[in-house]
Amino acid sequence: MCRKYHIFFALAPFMAISLAGGEPRKLIVFDTIECAIKSSVISKVVCQLYSRTEFTVFLTFGEKKHADKVFGACEVKLCPKSQKKITRINNLRLDFCQLKKHTESRSVLGMFYLALRRAVVNFPNKCPFKKNTTYGVNRFHFGWQDIPQYLPDTNYTLVGKIYANNELGLEIKVTGGYFEVANDSAYRKPLL
Repeated sequence: MCRKYHIFFALAPFMAISLAGGEPRKLIVFDTIECAIKSSVISKVVCQLYSRTEFTVFLTFGEKKHADKVFGACEVKLCPKSQKKITRINNLRLDFCQLKKHTESRSVLGMFYLALRRAVVNFPNKCPFKKNTTYGVNRFHFGWQDIPQYLPDTNYTLVGKIYANNELGLEIKVTGGYFEVANDSAYRKPLL
């Protein structure tokens, strides 16, 4: 009987540490999001940060015609905190018509597709995207297990351009950082 209590008290500190959150993790955190409609292909857009780790974008395609070809082109600027040089990743191309078919996972592009598949709302399995219909990316986030934990702390700026029928319809700019967080619940708290 006495031995049971000794084991319990010996293990109690380890259980408290694991319940309190355990080891710090690296997270992708969003600081700002800005959206700008560039043509009549997209008639309405709503962009907002849900929390520091999640954002939401809802867009409505215009009244003229269906969007047969919808894709995004992204440019990412990475500024590691320990270095002065900027790393650019250009021409990340996301095909929204083939979103559910894409399975690449071991790359930056694969991380985007995985996060997008988790967050899309009302997206069709294949094109066209219908006119006068609202589509969304709800609470887009990267899970800590999706991202290599060995990467250095980094600030980033992502500029994404969404094209429909080969016409620029929307530009999205997201800024933030990738760094170690001891208590991620403070970052997951809704901002609204």
